[in-house]
Amino acid sequence: MNKTFNRIYTLFTSDLNLSEIERLVKNDAPGVYDFYMREVEATEEQNPLKRGMTFIGNLISAFLLKMHPARRFFYLIISILFLYAFAIDDWAVGVLAFLLLNTLLAFELADKLTAKDELEVAREIQSSLMPPEAPSHEDYDIACFSEAAREVGGDYYDFVDARNGNEDRYVVIGDVSGKGMGAALHMVQMQALLQNLVAQHEKPCEILSALNRNLHYVLPTGTFITANMATIHANNKITLCRAGHMPLMHFSSNGKGCREIMPAGIGLGLSPDRFDELMEEAQVDVESGDVLLFYTDGVVEMMNREKEEYGERRLKEVIAANRSKSAIEIKDAILSSLATFRGSAPPHDDLTMIIMKRL
Repeated sequence: MNKTFNRIYTLFTSDLNLSEIERLVKNDAPGVYDFYMREVEATEEQNPLKRGMTFIGNLISAFLLKMHPARRFFYLIISILFLYAFAIDDWAVGVLAFLLLNTLLAFELADKLTAKDELEVAREIQSSLMPPEAPSHEDYDIACFSEAAREVGGDYYDFVDARNGNEDRYVVIGDVSGKGMGAALHMVQMQALLQNLVAQHEKPCEILSALNRNLHYVLPTGTFITANMATIHANNKITLCRAGHMPLMHFSSNGKGCREIMPAGIGLGLSPDRFDELMEEAQVDVESGDVLLFYTDGVVEMMNREKEEYGERRLKEVIAANRSKSAIEIKDAILSSLATFRGSAPPHDDLTMIIMKRL
């Protein structure tokens, strides 16, 4: 009897720890709730009891509609069987319904695990397309971070050596509209095209222009990519071009504070005709001790449980308070501030940033 109890206890508690329980309560449960709430229609019912019943009914409906039609039908049969067992007080029928329900759950779990394995492979492929760590540079201390809101995401960053015979290097950061597998596939398209176009063009605006022409014909209607691309010159200058992306933040070490560098430009894939005429180039003088921040909108648009956004103000305050530190320390300070702000709220968007501090 003790051996049987120990086996059952081991089965249900294996690999279980406090952090797993905390993640289930703080992250998974709110995320699942938000997932189903996207399908729940708002009700204008004034009566609290009727409003509550309507909400529960809509939530159950959203849950059922997520199931495979055949499994949804068997779920109905099992539910009726449960009610019948309760009505006639028959344990045998109740146990049968319980076994059928677990069989149905086994099918759902198998689908989830199969999809999870495929997503894990996709995540490994996606990760291999971006630098595994920040590159070394004789003029800059560099730190990078990228995290997808789901298993895979649409954020992208890279450092590419220029092939013009100079010691220049390109830094690029991009964000595909949407999230998940679709955004990840478009990110791979962007990465492949960019690597090829760097060998054909020299200026970042020329590269983005050629990238836009190629992406316009492969991206679905309504899908676009924002990006910043900059050339890190061998002197103390950076040339920046922007395709509808977040501004480059430049924190001056000489007391001039922070300025947002935001040359004109629209997203990649939106227009093959007006892209070139709307794009501007900006020259940035970077002095010793200055901090540059490239980031995606997932940083400033991170939300807490009250749906409040993190915002540019908090981001600037964190960097200003830590700008005397190393790039990796600034990165850790930002991540700590973001985690504290978000609390138990599920991830809202992919999050990517590059911190470059002039030596």
